[in-house]
Amino acid sequence: MKYTFLSLLIFMTGFCSYCQTDSTTISGRTGAFDPRSDSVVERLVGMALNNPRIGTLENVAIQYEYEYKRGKTAWLNNLQVAGNLNELSLKQGSSSNPLQQSTQFPRYNIGVIVPMGLFINNGKQNKANYYRYQSLLESLEVEKQKIRREVILKYEDYNLQKQLLALQQVAIQDAKILLKKHEEDFENGKITLEQYTTTGRTYNTEQVKEVNILSDIRVIEAELEELIGMKITVALDVIKAQLGYSN
Repeated sequence: MKYTFLSLLIFMTGFCSYCQTDSTTISGRTGAFDPRSDSVVERLVGMALNNPRIGTLENVAIQYEYEYKRGKTAWLNNLQVAGNLNELSLKQGSSSNPLQQSTQFPRYNIGVIVPMGLFINNGKQNKANYYRYQSLLESLEVEKQKIRREVILKYEDYNLQKQLLALQQVAIQDAKILLKKHEEDFENGKITLEQYTTTGRTYNTEQVKEVNILSDIRVIEAELEELIGMKITVALDVIKAQLGYSN
């Protein structure tokens, strides 16, 4: 009886765990979406690699590849085939006298003209095309690394400025509360005009800081959007959905 009860308890525990796991899978990930996670950054980098800067280099690389492959057979264009009729052989062949018919010369002359420097120069040109193609592939890889670095640094700065903005808004709220209190104290004669004015200047300074942070955020957003090809807020919503987070 004890073994039966223990087996039933283990079965129910496993079944409940399965139900919880299955429920989590269906409804999506639980917990808060962290925009600073590595997975978010990597997906932003992936979006940026579709940048027209990359597309342009890729198209040029394809062009160079075709030129390199075309150069392997381009030497055939330099060959010249010439032919003519042997007039003497034709005249002798038309004679009824077999002794006058030519047996030494062909009726047709066909020749192939091959430039002396064809094989040497063509090989050098093929090598030049190959190294130009490889050089562009390396430039393409360097550009991808450069874009990756730009996205990572700018997105890091973007998150930093967003955090600074949140802290600054708290500082503004505190300065506003203090200003309101000092305004009442000044009206009641508890503080001097200089103290009240100083509090007002502090509040204004905090507001200026917020304006500067907002300006920095807009600049960074514009730079990021230029790289990824869409608004950063839209990109984060797309990534959030891709990672399975519900809105």
